[in-house]
Amino acid sequence: MPEAEFSVRGGVAYIDRDVRSLGSDFRTNRHATWPLARLRVGERQLTVSSLFGEFRVTHTSLVSICRFGRVPVLASGFKIVGRDHDEAVIFWALCAGKVLAELHRRGWTVVDAR
Repeated sequence: MPEAEFSVRGGVAYIDRDVRSLGSDFRTNRHATWPLARLRVGERQLTVSSLFGEFRVTHTSLVSICRFGRVPVLASGFKIVGRDHDEAVIFWALCAGKVLAELHRRGWTVVDAR
């Protein structure tokens, strides 16, 4: 059985929910670089904390988690979309493979997890 929570520092960007890539339509509404954000992954809740507050989702309020901007080291992240939020959050991780493993370990489905 996994521990109650996994926690890691990274960066964060708040974006339009419909943005799918780092192309020309990618604009952040607010962003903070590493180490100014923290992702906490539990079995029941995901929380991204930063100077902008907290973005929380549960399994029932989650729309999707998908890999985003796969440029190794520089821009490897996870886009998190929740039903109760107008914006999506991208959590930028230096250790994306470890974050992916911990998400799966705690029962969170990540789309396009190559």
